[in-house]
Amino acid sequence: MFCWGEDCERGFRIRDGSTINSSPMVDGAHYLQLGYHIADLSAGSSVLAFVKTNGNSFIIRTNESADGRRVRGKQKFVKFKEKIQAVGCRDDTVTLLTETGKVLSVDAAHTYIPRPVEALCNIPVSQVACGSQHSVVLTKGGQVYTWGQDSRGQLGLGKRKRKLGADSPQHLGSLSGLPVRLTEHISAGGEQSFALSVSGAVFAWGGNACGQLGLGDTTDRHTPTSVHHLNMKKTIHISCGKDHTAILTKTGEVLTFGSGQYGQLGHNSFSDELRPRLVAELWGAKVTKVTCGRHHTLVITASKRVYSFGRGEQGQLGHGEETHPSVPLPVLLPQDFADDLKMRNIFAGGNCSYATCTSNEEVPEDLDAAIGSNATQQCLDDFIDKWTSECENPKAWKRIKQEIHKTFSSASCVNKSFLEQRNDKHFQTSPKYSGLKLSLARHAFKKLVKKENVLAEVETAVLQLLPTLDKKPVGVEGLRIFLLLNELLHVIQRHKRQQTSTKLAQAVAAAVLSLSDDSLTVIGDWWFSLSPSTMVKHVKVWKEALTVILSFEPVPRNSGVRNLLLVLQSMYNVNSRIAEPQRMPESDFCLLLDNNFLHEDLQLWLTRSQHTNWRPEPLVLCSFPIVMDLQSKINVFHMNAEYTKATEALSCILENYWDIFFGIPLFEDHYFELDLRRSSVLEDTFEQLAATQHSVYKLPLVVYFDENPTNDDVYKKDFFYEVFHEMVSAESGMFMFNDSGTLAWFPSEVTQDDQRYFQFGLLCGLALYNYCIIHLPFPLALFKKLLGVKPSLEDMIEFSPCVGESLQYILEEDEIEDLGMYFSIDWDGTEVDLDPEHPEKPVTRQNKEEFVDAYVNHAFNTSVQSVFGEFRRGFFLICDQDLVKLFRPKELQQVLVGKDFNDWDKLKENTVYESGYHVDHPTIQMFWEVFDELTEDQKKALLWFVTGFDRVPILGMEKLKMTVRVKQAEDLSFDQYYPESHTCYSWLDLPLYSTKEIMQTMLTEALSNNKKSYK
Repeated sequence: MFCWGEDCERGFRIRDGSTINSSPMVDGAHYLQLGYHIADLSAGSSVLAFVKTNGNSFIIRTNESADGRRVRGKQKFVKFKEKIQAVGCRDDTVTLLTETGKVLSVDAAHTYIPRPVEALCNIPVSQVACGSQHSVVLTKGGQVYTWGQDSRGQLGLGKRKRKLGADSPQHLGSLSGLPVRLTEHISAGGEQSFALSVSGAVFAWGGNACGQLGLGDTTDRHTPTSVHHLNMKKTIHISCGKDHTAILTKTGEVLTFGSGQYGQLGHNSFSDELRPRLVAELWGAKVTKVTCGRHHTLVITASKRVYSFGRGEQGQLGHGEETHPSVPLPVLLPQDFADDLKMRNIFAGGNCSYATCTSNEEVPEDLDAAIGSNATQQCLDDFIDKWTSECENPKAWKRIKQEIHKTFSSASCVNKSFLEQRNDKHFQTSPKYSGLKLSLARHAFKKLVKKENVLAEVETAVLQLLPTLDKKPVGVEGLRIFLLLNELLHVIQRHKRQQTSTKLAQAVAAAVLSLSDDSLTVIGDWWFSLSPSTMVKHVKVWKEALTVILSFEPVPRNSGVRNLLLVLQSMYNVNSRIAEPQRMPESDFCLLLDNNFLHEDLQLWLTRSQHTNWRPEPLVLCSFPIVMDLQSKINVFHMNAEYTKATEALSCILENYWDIFFGIPLFEDHYFELDLRRSSVLEDTFEQLAATQHSVYKLPLVVYFDENPTNDDVYKKDFFYEVFHEMVSAESGMFMFNDSGTLAWFPSEVTQDDQRYFQFGLLCGLALYNYCIIHLPFPLALFKKLLGVKPSLEDMIEFSPCVGESLQYILEEDEIEDLGMYFSIDWDGTEVDLDPEHPEKPVTRQNKEEFVDAYVNHAFNTSVQSVFGEFRRGFFLICDQDLVKLFRPKELQQVLVGKDFNDWDKLKENTVYESGYHVDHPTIQMFWEVFDELTEDQKKALLWFVTGFDRVPILGMEKLKMTVRVKQAEDLSFDQYYPESHTCYSWLDLPLYSTKEIMQTMLTEALSNNKKSYK
């Protein structure tokens, strides 16, 4: 057997009967003459176990010596009456599998005596696998059991209140119907677990902090989850490290994902991968086995060559040097033995690696002759080929450095490289076309960055070049370098993402922004002409540089960071010009901003708004909202709202200081109080708003109904629900409605006092300020106008499809004069001349766009100028205009109005039960049967009945849940009682009805009558 890594030899008994007590430092692997063959081997943090081909098993402990070093003991025989077939190791526990399918456990920290796992005594098992502190077994019947720690969901048993785990095997029922393979079909790593079906479907659960589940995110999974990215990949084997995973396919391909901190993914980078990614360096090698150690990976190919990659300080890579190679390299085998032995299997555990071998067979010479023919087609400049091939030669290095500096210190050299030679297309270079073939540059830079010394010299040369670049080159070809540097930055970031210095990115950004306006226009047009995929790459360059900087503590707030944001803003502006199908989603420009950073930015913004001479300014807030996702915007708005409520309350206290001093009693708390009658909620609201000082509006809102002194948030939700449903209705007379009656708009002739539209704005602002969803059936034009965005024909089509489509037809019609139309319209029951200075002005082909613009402008602007102005004044009296403008119109609409909820399966899934109810309770089963038979409107009525919302927050659908409890009845006459709800807590008190019919009647009547307990 060959072995390499930490203390890899120590403890094994060799052919002559002696035990190796030391592990000499040698380059690569070394050979152990054991005198027996090993069938299986596993290693944890403090224990190693192996099984001989004769069925005997042995354990070698790792102990800590007096001087603190980890030292392996001698191999100890595990005595058991049956032969052992397989072994798995946790950090300090060994799990054994006998050939008859019994599972044994050995607490290696205290004993070598195996004890049967009682829960599995009568269940034959075919495979065992272990993570750091948990075990997984597959029975011969295809069932999966797990036990051990469950801190990250690695047992797959679902979220449980206690995360201590399970001392005995628990049946993983969610996989019971899955045809799990009976060989090499389950795997476990540090805190993750996998199962593999006969058809190659992969299921994962447990810890996912580094993406080691391959699900595209870093969220732990507490139940088995399908790894869709591996569908149809023909997966036949899975191996797990501490926080990375390797997959082997039937065609011999290896895919890895998870932590790449030490290069253990083999992708020539040290970045994490959230999704499975092919190890390109093994392409064509026909891998037959893959196994993972703690932070390293081994593979063996059909040609019986062993490769390794990942962490190597303990020699576990067998490369003869303590490095962290991120690409597969062959293990150095002793030449005295390598030619005479055939590799049989490989094992990795902890910081050790092992390869079993035999000497009675020759290594078959079945290497694929086509390997050499699959090389990438040469399309790189001869210079880069020469640099990368000769840079290890000390004699050539001096010359190479000079050539690098000569090339990359000259803008002309760079700008003439990587041209589109096909059909001499680069001769068409213009302000609209760069003449570059960026794929050539990309391939060249990928080759270049593989040599660290070459890359370092290139970076140095470029940094020297950038300050010297012409701000307004005489020809546009002088600007090519900026596209090429974008490509270089992209490749560098992919090559060593976590180690990338942002210095080069900041220098390039500064150089771009120092260009003249005309040059910047050219750069923008070139960006505009990029393919969508290249545009994404270039945007990611600036995003990744910013992501690195924003991870610093404290976050630097200097010009270099601001320059990166400005370049990203410029690319966003260019993207906005691109037609919808090819345009990047606005979310692709967002950065992950944590709340601490947002809070700091908000504090700077508040200080600057209060002190005009304050120099520090927020980095992102109000300057670069494009990098904020909707959640970040909502968080900032809520932070400011809470700060404002607190400061306004404190201000009230300070204003009443002398009253306190002289003992004059004050109100216990400082609130904006509304004491309303449900029978006249709108009238009372308008009256009390008019009588309240404006400064009071920003205090915490408290609503009372019918002189009930209870202070409860449920009343606040009820208030906004009732007041907006009454106000925005045809009966209120405040608004006009479209033909279908589904959307409201401001009237052109006001029949109500303008004060009511001011109060309407106040109420909308209060709802946003107090995080309440409201009934606001207005077109997007309302939110556009609040944000200073001009309404368009699209808004008219939304509000009045008939009018909007007619206007669209006018724009598309050539023979417009035949329609006999004039600049005169009927809007809101009033004849309007759109061009009073030219009465009876006809609509012609030349002025039809003017007519359409005038029509839309009158409907959404001119006709409502007064009432909208009052609405706007009221709204921004409550909400800070700068922070509201963080939102896009659609976002602001979604935040205020919420979104429809119709995922009733999700509601069922999120429902919890108390007071004796449970999911299988007959009354609960009856309830869901009744629920399924409700109409869609009745289901929404139930949602309102229980939660106080008939719509849900735009980002809160996952949090929506209902708690069903037993409604108590003193005389046990449950059939006489309606269900009751407590909307503040989303509780539904459901009586123990005797029949489904009675439940259906009482529930539907309760929904119709809204018989709700306001508690």
